[in-house]
Amino acid sequence: MKKSILLITFTILSIAALPAFSLTGRGIMKKNKRLTEASTCTQSNVLLIMKGNFKEKKEYSAVSKKYGSRTRTRINFTFPSRIGFLVWDMPGRDSRQWLKLTSGRVRKISSSDKDNPWMNSHFYNQDIGSRDIDDFTYSLLGEKMYEGKKYFQIKSVKIKGTRVYDKSIILVDKQNFLIHRIKFFEKGRHTKTLTLEKYQKIQGIWTPRKAVMSRSDGRGRSIMYTKTIRYRSPVADSSLKLEGF
Repeated sequence: MKKSILLITFTILSIAALPAFSLTGRGIMKKNKRLTEASTCTQSNVLLIMKGNFKEKKEYSAVSKKYGSRTRTRINFTFPSRIGFLVWDMPGRDSRQWLKLTSGRVRKISSSDKDNPWMNSHFYNQDIGSRDIDDFTYSLLGEKMYEGKKYFQIKSVKIKGTRVYDKSIILVDKQNFLIHRIKFFEKGRHTKTLTLEKYQKIQGIWTPRKAVMSRSDGRGRSIMYTKTIRYRSPVADSSLKLEGF
């Protein structure tokens, strides 16, 4: 899974046809990694948080830029309050994350905080940013029918850096190889499910415009809507540095 779900920017998973002998979990993910991927991304999003009768709406903009195998992302919340979130991702290591409060104070998020809710939502801090294929092991579990379609079912386990989830089970569409669902497990128990919806091809890149993270016990969910998104636009390096954040 080259990129995480979330930011915020999602991985493009339009894989070329594979011969039967090469259909392994890692083989599929390696095909994903080789796909053309935008070097930059700029977008505006809406985040809806639903917990019982409580419903909260947040709006934010985000920019990300790749530096070889590393990625930097900056998120600026514009409603209802102005809060910043900076992420530096690098293979084989925990991502470095900082939170900028409305007061202007900047706080580094430690590895022990990676399983804390991101912006009071059902996403964790760990879910925000990118992922490198070599930080995980992948096992193809077989096929599964889901909503009338056949999917590859792949088990993913993180082997480098802080591990928030024991494992995740990923459903990859057999026809177009897009990821549509990821189940997350903690301490052996299924706790959350991410579904990716409303895929559109934008500047040649398959992009889900909606991501829903739901608690498995039915006690809430958070929805990300992508309002606008543009790939390969100029992103200033200075906007992704800690200095001045």
